[in-house]
Amino acid sequence: MPLKLTKTDERVVFLGKTAEEIPWGFIQFPRFLETPEGDIGLYVHNEDDNPHFLGCGSYFISKDGGETFSPATEEQKERMGKVLPSGDVLNIKLYGTKKLEGVKEHSWCFGNYHIPSDSMRIEKSSDPNVLPEPITVVNDIFECQNKVYYLDTLPDGMCDTRFKFSRLKRGERKSETEYAPVEWKYRTIITHGDKSAYSFHDGFLYLDEPGLYECRQIKVAPDGSLYIAHYRAHSANPYTGQYLDSTSSFILRSTDNGHSWKLQGFIPYVPDEENNFFAHLALGFDEPSIEFCDDGSMLCLMRTCDVFRGAPEWGPSYMARSYDMGKTWSKPEFFADRGALPHLLKLKNGVILAVITRPGIFVYASDDNGKTWNAKVEIMTDKDRSKLANVVPERPTFHRWAGSCCNTSIIALSGDTALLAYSDFYIPDENGVKRKGIKTIRIKAEK
Repeated sequence: MPLKLTKTDERVVFLGKTAEEIPWGFIQFPRFLETPEGDIGLYVHNEDDNPHFLGCGSYFISKDGGETFSPATEEQKERMGKVLPSGDVLNIKLYGTKKLEGVKEHSWCFGNYHIPSDSMRIEKSSDPNVLPEPITVVNDIFECQNKVYYLDTLPDGMCDTRFKFSRLKRGERKSETEYAPVEWKYRTIITHGDKSAYSFHDGFLYLDEPGLYECRQIKVAPDGSLYIAHYRAHSANPYTGQYLDSTSSFILRSTDNGHSWKLQGFIPYVPDEENNFFAHLALGFDEPSIEFCDDGSMLCLMRTCDVFRGAPEWGPSYMARSYDMGKTWSKPEFFADRGALPHLLKLKNGVILAVITRPGIFVYASDDNGKTWNAKVEIMTDKDRSKLANVVPERPTFHRWAGSCCNTSIIALSGDTALLAYSDFYIPDENGVKRKGIKTIRIKAEK
């Protein structure tokens, strides 16, 4: 019997101002959270789309399995995150950027690229006020010079090399900030200056501290260990130290309930000219999502596009598979012609869902451990939606054209059902005025 995928019960969770009143970033990027009681938390971003403002938004809670949501109290927010097998609740926290005052840059000779070996290795800086020699220098689209360093060559104390979390211990009422050591050879970090989109334009040099992105998912493996699929630009091959010109996806594992982490494997970017005309303009393999299959393998679904390099607003997504718990991966294969912030989710009945977006929002399903994806359902059209706006733009930007950020979140409910959250910029209120808001919809996968 073929796999059947259906959508039901589309609902508006939150309704805000119009797209004409508030800029990009507000009332977008929904993210589901868990609670120890089995309630569903929902975070909605309500600030500018900038790393400095991640976590600045509104929180909602559902106590009836996603049927209804209400604003969360401070006590309820404290209990939202990833519920671990131990009963603890873990949340990824950001470092942000660090202003380097009184720090001098290394006076280095010609030649940007270094491949460490026994005979050539960039030395650790012995002066706490002098940066080491960079492994390369990269100019970004903002005409800002970014210098890339091996993390272990920075002066002691210049930045924290640990991951930052908040942990609500089982049975406690208040979470505590926690710093987890990370085992990751040739881990990199960058500095950027005044022209960077991520600096404050005050003429100072900034250090982009190497934490995890807050939107990354923590997944529990069948053996109880924890996994995070992470991505970084300006990274290095963790086995050779060679600088990677494109973004790569990195798989991290914890065997002690998230108190420490170790790099498990990585997926370097390989341009695919056959399926992507703009393959060499793509940022790389980023925004990875992983899932564990019933046959013991792992899947990783990744995005490739990057408009900042001159590529279109969307690009293909790719799927890779691992048979050794994320240590090594197959060559990534073309999955779909789009895929911004893709998601993988295994339902309790064993069906795996893949959420693919931008333009539009689509959900695929597989009941054979990701080998085939024969079931598909459309959540939002990939056609022009700008005519739904209160004031129809003559030449809409892509996101006005799409009428959504197309960034989604998905969480498993019962055995064959999941709940998907997404933004819609053109939701009519009781007076017919189109407002930005967040919707949820149920996805059912019947074998």
